[in-house]
Amino acid sequence: MIRSAVIAGAMLMLAAAASAQTKARTLEQTVADYVGLYNRSHLEEWKTLFHPDVLIAFPDDESGTIVTRDLEKFYGAQKRFFDSGAEGGERLENVQFHAGRRIARVTADFIFWEGKKESRGKLGLHLVESAGGWKIVAVVFSYDHPD
Repeated sequence: MIRSAVIAGAMLMLAAAASAQTKARTLEQTVADYVGLYNRSHLEEWKTLFHPDVLIAFPDDESGTIVTRDLEKFYGAQKRFFDSGAEGGERLENVQFHAGRRIARVTADFIFWEGKKESRGKLGLHLVESAGGWKIVAVVFSYDHPD
């Protein structure tokens, strides 16, 4: 009886550890897709990473205000960028994951590149896990040096 309880307990611990690892991979894959799908040919798929009510916020250095965009405005700006024929993308460095129960905060240094020009900044993503997987619910970013 005791042996069965110990075995059952060990199996539950292994299942919980495997589940936690799967969630971490899914979270990490979502963040990897945030930069990996950010290109002309995958932009529609990139859009699916975001919750429909996502909030994007960044400072406007000229006016001193905070600019906010919803998903359609944010996606529209990205689509116009790629539709213009521009070549560009984004990569992340110093990525840190801070996960809780079905929520996560991700911070990173980002490098946005267009042609040979690179612009650096800071990025914050907030994600929530639903039955359909992780969705980005908020994005905040700021360039280190305004152009």
